[in-house]
Amino acid sequence: TRKDELWSAEKLAQHDGSDPDNFPTCTSIMQYVVQINKEKWIFGSWKGHNVTRRNLCQFQGKSLDTNDIRYDGPGYRPLPKLCECSEDEREYLMQSLEGQLHRGGNIVAQLEPFLADQN
Repeated sequence: TRKDELWSAEKLAQHDGSDPDNFPTCTSIMQYVVQINKEKWIFGSWKGHNVTRRNLCQFQGKSLDTNDIRYDGPGYRPLPKLCECSEDEREYLMQSLEGQLHRGGNIVAQLEPFLADQN
């Protein structure tokens, strides 16, 4: 089941849209790995990437160019901790997740590094 399915950041990165027949395009918001509805457009920067930090940077008015770190970049870990987010930040993240689900996305797994970094 998707609750038991854990993905690594490397596996998520394979789902960057470059080979949709073998690796359907996915993104990750918080711990949820979401397969994107192939009939819907998504930001290229979201493909194959955990966008939690990116969403928080947007909410906080920080530069995405300097603060969004991909899985193989220095400083990627630890991922943001939800317990350190304000109520408004958590709401913004939930709206981002819900937006993908309302557009036909489907949760297919959980992102192991995000779960590990919550402790």
